[in-house]
Amino acid sequence: MRTLAVALILVLAGCGGGSGAPQAKATKTTAAPTTATTKPTVAPPTGTPAPEALSKFRCDKGPKGTWNSSGYVANETKAKVTFQVTVYVGEAAGGEEKAKTRQVPNVAAGGSARFVLNGVPATADGPCHVQVLAQR
Repeated sequence: MRTLAVALILVLAGCGGGSGAPQAKATKTTAAPTTATTKPTVAPPTGTPAPEALSKFRCDKGPKGTWNSSGYVANETKAKVTFQVTVYVGEAAGGEEKAKTRQVPNVAAGGSARFVLNGVPATADGPCHVQVLAQR
């Protein structure tokens, strides 16, 4: 998005009105070869969204300014399930915010398990967002 905005500004700046000054003679230039640099991407989480599995979720700022969260995930299926819980503190702007993720492995059929995530990254003083995925 920023690249698009910069390109738009450059195009608009180049389309300014003429000043009546004589134009310089065009010269031929060749572009130097470039190498593509890309950011390493993190694989998106896999699994089925399972917000209904979450209960007793807490997300609080501790006395030293760090955020901690905890809660329970319940498995209402007839087979073991591994849950992936991700917590983020700050405005959800749709970007690449830093979050903390914890796997809660092998929750028995009909059972539940507690999870704790300490030191959750925060970009602001809230709100706290949580995502629960079931990986079968």
